[in-house]
Amino acid sequence: MRSEEDRNKRLGESFRQSSRETVVIVIGWLVFLVWTATVCSLGWDGENEKEVVTVMGLPRWVFFGVVLPWIAACGFTFWFTMFFMEDTDLDP
Repeated sequence: MRSEEDRNKRLGESFRQSSRETVVIVIGWLVFLVWTATVCSLGWDGENEKEVVTVMGLPRWVFFGVVLPWIAACGFTFWFTMFFMEDTDLDP
């Protein structure tokens, strides 16, 4: 009976850790979604301008609304996998 209680305690720890990881992932995803949607919707002026302002050959709104959040999301993923995500023991 004691080993079953220990096993449930360890599984509870695993569940709590996976819940924390899920919350962090969802918050990160929402941050990058809002960033991309906001910058792209506010930065795109349609075809009103005759000359498009570019950054590294891309329209400015594409660079700051797609490329930059993409790079930041890769950095977030690296941080999450290397420093936040933990491996929990599931063996009884």
